[in-house]
This record gives sequence, structure tokens and C-alpha cells, in this order.
Amino acid sequence: MAKRRFLPKYVSSFADRHGKERLRFRRAGQPTGYFKAALGTEEFRIEYRAFLDAATAPSTIAIERAAPGTIADLVAQYFAVPTRLGPSTVTQDKVRRIVGAFRDEHGSKPVNRIGFEHVEGIIAKKLVRTMVDTPRGKRPSGGPEAARKLRKELVRLFDFAVKKRMIATNPAAQAERVKVPVDQRSTGFHTWTEDEIAQYRAHHRLGTNARLAMELMLWTGQRRSDAIRMGRQHIKDGRIHVVQKKGGKGLSLPVAPQLLEAIVAMPARGSHLCFLINEYGRPFTDGGFGNWFRERCDEAGLHHCTAHGLRKATMRRMAELGTANQSMKAVSGHSKDNEVAHYTAQADQRRMADDAIAALARWERARDAIGVTVGE
Repeated sequence: MAKRRFLPKYVSSFADRHGKERLRFRRAGQPTGYFKAALGTEEFRIEYRAFLDAATAPSTIAIERAAPGTIADLVAQYFAVPTRLGPSTVTQDKVRRIVGAFRDEHGSKPVNRIGFEHVEGIIAKKLVRTMVDTPRGKRPSGGPEAARKLRKELVRLFDFAVKKRMIATNPAAQAERVKVPVDQRSTGFHTWTEDEIAQYRAHHRLGTNARLAMELMLWTGQRRSDAIRMGRQHIKDGRIHVVQKKGGKGLSLPVAPQLLEAIVAMPARGSHLCFLINEYGRPFTDGGFGNWFRERCDEAGLHHCTAHGLRKATMRRMAELGTANQSMKAVSGHSKDNEVAHYTAQADQRRMADDAIAALARWERARDAIGVTVGE
């Protein structure tokens, strides 16, 4: 078989035992991976980026055999049952990224030789914020929030090690908790403002994929993983029916006039079942859509805005209108009041501050009108 030319970095071609050509990803410090998609396709591009980011599930990456009793062995057993990592694929992928990075650095070490002081040293290293090179340029890595999340996942990992009798006590649970300074606590993804929504609309007109994507997320309050699966078949009697990918909760939401306008403005899509179709005429993958929407935001000059920030904008809008927590949860699909509390708290603070200052102003004017000096 002739060797392919112009293969991406770290990718090689080989013939399997059936004589079929296969593409393999090999990079120092990472498990060897094998591509499912054909070279040059959108799916191949998504898989390749996932390999580079070391964020692919075990079903896609073939984990190399680990020495028994090592961190790599522990992680392989831990990853073997995805539900151990979380209730949804979204959560599971996040856990794999965090624990996988820990395994990549410490995989050869024996589990029974890890003490709390070793874990504290690893977490202390994670506390330092640095800039690292990625396929999409330099990005920040580490910091208090990253260290806190690492300790949380290590506690769960070593709890599993105790159950497997690979270690007697949990060293991560004995390690000091990470205290995140108030001024360094993450507020998560940026919440879109009304000016930013208007700016995006001005740049991306009705009838474009970019505009429909924004309106879908803004007027349903759903995550990108749900927006990319929505189609006309989900709309009945003026309502759009959603089964959330994260958690599996079913929702029935009224279709806002603004969303309907964006749907109707789109050119005919033939037999496609999804509203949003990529440049290859196929439905988006979750990761592919995130990168694509990131580029649409950049085109509109909104470099700090993201798809998830639109979900937060929907919550912000409802909170500012004084929407009750139960009604907000009926739209977003959140289960607990504390998950939406910070939106209502911010909105309530603004309303109460407005009321208080307005009352003070009226009080002073009333005293002045009757000739009483303030402060007497």
C-alpha cells in the first residue's frame, strides 16, 4: 500500500490484518488512538482535535496496557464503567479530561505509594496559573478553580481505589482542601448582555445558520448539545419538545415569535431532521458546533461570548423580570433552586438597591419641600 502524503501531525497510516487502511494517532505522553472517520471529513477533524486535546472517551482511544497496581491501571479500571464518572456524557467527558491529565503525568507510579503529601504537592502545582500551547493557540491552564476540581476528582478516584483494595486509605481526602480567594472565584462563562445580543443580530442576519443558532439557544434556554438536535419534528401545537442530553429531562417550551421568525427565514433544508446543518450538509457534533459558533461570535466582534453564555443570558433575563425560581427551572431544566439562585440574587440586589435609593431620594425631597434640614 502506498504511503499517504500530507497526513496531519501525529497521524500515521497502516494496513490492518484484513488489509484495510487504518489511521492511527501517536503522540508521546498520550495513549495511542485509532480514527473511526475517513480522512478529510468533518468527523475526522473533530476526532483529531479531540486527540490533540486528550479529551476523547475510551471507546475512541485505545488505552495502552498498564502495569498492575499503577495509577494508569487504576484509571483504566475507573474509566471502564462510564456511569462512575457522572450521569451524562457531558459530565463524563469533563471528568475524563481532568483525571486523564493526572494519569498522563503520574500513570507509572504505584497507587499504594501515594500519600496525602504527594497529592498536596500535585494540587499545589495545579494552583499556579500558566499559559500553555494548544492547537488553537495559547490558553490559560491551572489556577485555584482548576486545583479545586482536580482535588474533587482525585477524592472520587482514590475512593474507588480503596474499594478495589489497591490502597488502604484515601490520600486525596486527607489532603488539604483548596481555598479559592474571593477575587479569584470563577463566575463561569460570560453572560451575554443585551448590547451583545443586538451586536450579534446586527452582524448575522435572519436566514443564516449563525442567526438561527443564536435564537435557538436564547429562546429555549438550552445547552448547545440540545440545540443541535432540535428540528421541525420537535415542534407541535406551537411548542418545542426537548429531552435534555444532560440528565434526560423532558421539557415542553412555547416557541417564541422571535424564534419562529428565525426558523421561517431559513431556506428549505430538504429532509434534514435538524435545524442546524454544518458546511458538509450534516448535523453538527457537540464539539464541532462549539468551535463553529465560537468563530461566528468572533466574526461579530464578540470574542468573549460563547454558546453557553446564551443559556445564562436567558436565565439573566428571567431573573431581571422577577420570574419565580420554579418558572425559571421549567425553562432551563435545572432541578435545584440553588442552581438558579445566583441569577435571582443578582437581579433582586439590583431591584432592591433601586427601590432603596429611590425611597431615600423621595424622602429627602419631601423634607426639603416642607423646609426641614436633612440631618437635624
